Amino acid sequence: MGNLGFLELAIILMAAAAVIGAYVLVIRKIISSKMTSSQKIGWIFVIIFFHLLGLVAFLIYHDIYLAPVLRGEL
Repeated sequence: MGNLGFLELAIILMAAAAVIGAYVLVIRKIISSKMTSSQKIGWIFVIIFFHLLGLVAFLIYHDIYLAPVLRGEL
């Protein structure tokens, strides 16, 4: 295994920043939404157990299928 160069480290850091940013976005959306507490807890468990798939599923659910009244404000 070779040494990691600057380019590889930059790619890893950008990917990590994107994933952390997605988690922050989803947490803010969950907190600010007007869903019931049980729905919020359920989505948190889905995101914890299914990681990126849970993030994508929540973003699709929140932005497309959830009623605009329940979305809250960011």
